[in-house]
Amino acid sequence: MERLSPIDLVKIGLGAMFIAKDKAEEMIEEMVKKGQMSKEEGEKFLQKLKNEGEKSRQELQKKIEQEIKKELKSLGVATKEDISALKKEIKELKELLLKK
Repeated sequence: MERLSPIDLVKIGLGAMFIAKDKAEEMIEEMVKKGQMSKEEGEKFLQKLKNEGEKSRQELQKKIEQEIKKELKSLGVATKEDISALKKEIKELKELLLKK
């Protein structure tokens, strides 16, 4: 099985979130129309779903960032953190050399 790229994961995650949001809104509208739920209850429920969706989106974003970092590391690409650490080390070495 082919491994999904981080971009594919983003597309899948966003697509699923949009579909779920649209379906939830349709379901709530239908329940309000049928009198199974008040408009206020529907709004509260929708807000709860939006909050949970945002939390899921943030978790997905973290996982994607971790996957990207892992892929970059496996390719030997330096990250900003790697470069910053090297700059700091160079600065410290320069300071040591200047003290002599």
